[in-house]
Amino acid sequence: MEKISPPVRIFAILIVLVAVAGMLAMRTMGSSVDESAPLPPPAKQQPAAATPQAVKAAASAPTPAKQPAAQKPKPALNPVVPPTGFPVAVDKALRKHAVVVVSLVVPGARVDELAAAEAEAGAKLGGAGFLALNVLNEGVARSLLSKLDVVEDPSVLVLKRSGDVAVELTGFVDRETVAQAAANATP
Repeated sequence: MEKISPPVRIFAILIVLVAVAGMLAMRTMGSSVDESAPLPPPAKQQPAAATPQAVKAAASAPTPAKQPAAQKPKPALNPVVPPTGFPVAVDKALRKHAVVVVSLVVPGARVDELAAAEAEAGAKLGGAGFLALNVLNEGVARSLLSKLDVVEDPSVLVLKRSGDVAVELTGFVDRETVAQAAANATP
């Protein structure tokens, strides 16, 4: 069985990521309906003409006790958007650490796994938290694309507690570089 060279693998991964990003972009641009606009009130129906028998029955019937007003239906809640705009896992990590190193990976890709291991070691050396995010997860990818112009795989983001990106490192990065970037971002 022939082995596929690393440059060809990387090229294939990039093609897949571009395709996923394109699909996400097309999906988000598809709807032109403003969902935040209030709906018009429903049209009220005209009461039917009362027959003389119905009028007599209504007059002789005891009046029911006043019923409490029906509760208005609660509006549908929009999904909770984390304060930073990044995925929820990132916000949780930022609550625990002043600086968090985020490794963007495709699970199963050997280069990405090595890059994530180096980023994790660098985060420990730099005294920062660590988190690996799967860029193939649609929710994660959508959050990342809303915050970043381009998402490359593998990449390392060094985030401050405020949610600002202190450093964005693309490609394979060694632990010393990650540790230095985390140390520089520490307040």
